[in-house]
Amino acid sequence: MTDARAAARAAFVAPETKVLTLPGELPLEMGGTLPEVQVAYRTWGTLDRDGANAVVVCHALTGSADADRWWTKMFGPGRAFDPERDFVLCSNILGSCYGTTGPASIDPRTGAPYLGDFPLVSIRDMVRVQRELCRALGVTRVRLVVGGSLGGMQTLEWALSYPELVDAFAFIASSARHSAWCIGLSEAQRQAIYADPRWRGGRYDPADPPLAGLAAARMMAMCTYRSRDSFEQRFARRPQTAGTYAVESYLRYQGQQLVDRFDAASYVALTRAMDTHDVSRGRGEYEEVLRGLRKPALVVSIDTDVLYLPEEQREVAELVPGARFERIESPHGHDAFLIDVERLDRMVADFRGRAPRAEASAARRGGADGAAAAGREEVSLFVLGKGKVGSQLLAQLAEQRAGFERDYDVTLRVVGLADSRRTLFEPEGVGLEGWRAALAAEPEAGPFDLARGAPLLERLGRLPHPVLVDLTAADGMEAVYAEAFRRGVDVVSANKRPLATRQPARDELLAVQRRHHRRWSHEATVGASLPLIGTLAGLRHAGDRLLSLEGALSGTLGHVCGELMKGAPLSLAVRWARELGYTEADPRDDLSGLDAARKAVILARELGLAAELDEVEREPLVPADLLSRPGDLLQALRWYDPFMEERVAALRGERRALRYLARIDVEGGRARIRVGPAAVGPEHLASRLRGVEAYVACHTERYQEHPLLVQGAGVGAVSTAGGVLAELFRLSQGHGAR
Repeated sequence: MTDARAAARAAFVAPETKVLTLPGELPLEMGGTLPEVQVAYRTWGTLDRDGANAVVVCHALTGSADADRWWTKMFGPGRAFDPERDFVLCSNILGSCYGTTGPASIDPRTGAPYLGDFPLVSIRDMVRVQRELCRALGVTRVRLVVGGSLGGMQTLEWALSYPELVDAFAFIASSARHSAWCIGLSEAQRQAIYADPRWRGGRYDPADPPLAGLAAARMMAMCTYRSRDSFEQRFARRPQTAGTYAVESYLRYQGQQLVDRFDAASYVALTRAMDTHDVSRGRGEYEEVLRGLRKPALVVSIDTDVLYLPEEQREVAELVPGARFERIESPHGHDAFLIDVERLDRMVADFRGRAPRAEASAARRGGADGAAAAGREEVSLFVLGKGKVGSQLLAQLAEQRAGFERDYDVTLRVVGLADSRRTLFEPEGVGLEGWRAALAAEPEAGPFDLARGAPLLERLGRLPHPVLVDLTAADGMEAVYAEAFRRGVDVVSANKRPLATRQPARDELLAVQRRHHRRWSHEATVGASLPLIGTLAGLRHAGDRLLSLEGALSGTLGHVCGELMKGAPLSLAVRWARELGYTEADPRDDLSGLDAARKAVILARELGLAAELDEVEREPLVPADLLSRPGDLLQALRWYDPFMEERVAALRGERRALRYLARIDVEGGRARIRVGPAAVGPEHLASRLRGVEAYVACHTERYQEHPLLVQGAGVGAVSTAGGVLAELFRLSQGHGAR
């Protein structure tokens, strides 16, 4: 597996996850063995002295061991799972790609990933691995085993395979044997993967996997996870764009969500395992096998489920002696076991004899309950910086929130705001209409730093999918980011300074991020909303190597140079840029080339090159002594206006234009970076830039004759906020419950 793919999947695995290697080989029900099996797992609560208070939670098809992420409302005092009383255990299933041995794992016999050569495993094999994990942890009694969908299949196998260990089971939205309907749906999804030319018979390049086929498989599956009425009510025939219906956009988004976190061969292996599911295989007559289950059982059905039809659960409830049958009435189809969790929790808690809880209000403004009831992925945002970019981001969030919730099942909830003087933290959500007044009402306490921020980051880390959004230009944020990562908080940053700091400090920060399996998204640090960093990082991850890079990285200086060429005085061009919000907090950072140098260092490092800011050969747009003069900057620039006017006039006479360019060359594995003003002719790429446009032309081993070119608006509050919002949207991808 490539480092990039491994890192992407690791971001969906909680840092609390542990891994156990089982001793010896694992014999498989369908034949063959696995020579070495690792199992990734999470636990909550404490195993009692006798090892007799375990609850085993089984996840669904593309899930992970992080049950507290996808069944959050099932955990807590009086709920189905109470860590004060229960030892709750959830492990990633055999064949998956979140830490337990599966197709993406290395086959110790070949030294390469199994991929499509991974042997056929069954639900019973998955449960056997879980049983061995319980043995290793000292579990002597499983008070309850519970799961939905594929997880429900595991609960039946637990009760049948280890009746001496299991006290009770809860079987939710599943079947006792995979129907022809479900086998057919699974095969259609697998065929979509096989039809992708990158599948290559299951021996694909992990760096170039069959993403299109996997996305198509997920889109098919999504149509069975919801109901027809749900799609009609939510999407109808509403267009999303001129040529796309809203439902098409939704399905494409769901397909992209999966390919960013899952493996195609794992999807094939797990759907094949589901097809083997039949509780009667090797045990006798189907009805008699179920009648022999002499354990307390809770069977939960969903009235609109078109994947595992309600009559399948009704059949199990009628055959298992004394089983309790419950029905969830929901418009959400099969997904209701992940959406209507409050109702499911009450059913399981009541089955276990737990004291009833007071109803939680689902109508709290901006609160989590409303989002959970609607089945949306929740993201808790703490925004640092309320300047032009911060204000624009909050405005865009307010404008687009309803669309995200309706079309993509995503709730982006602002829970905190901070500027250089005040900090506001509201776990239930800050109202986006009155945030200015709410922040102004807080007492002055100074800027958000590690000393003040650590307690708030701890509180943020306890909220659903916490994200720190840094829109400042503050120094010293490396320590804040590191603390965020330790607290389980992802970071989205438009602040260039932590990325351009000394290389050892940056590398240590990245190591902390990786250790804690957090994500740090910083596309907006260079080029606002342009996809520069992701594009260059993608080249590196695909094995390409940089030869040279040239570009106009400062949209601010692009604007200033453009106005100069139109005849505007330098002082006026800088003043306009500052008033429009294009410049850094101190325009000297732009005019000196320091901002462009930081961006060049960031790009060089994204391409795997060693680079330090103080080694950049930097020529300012105006004389350095002019920028170092004390007092008003614009006054100093007014003094220099005639000299710049003369310089520009000479360029016009030569039919050339003034631009501020950066160049990166590779010398002995290090980056040689130069930034400075340049006179370009009409044939040069930079000559056609307009306004705040930036561009990068990248020559690599694969792009030698014609460079890879990225061009567009490179500065501005609207563009930068839009870029940050796009990153937040990508981060909102769910943790894989089904």
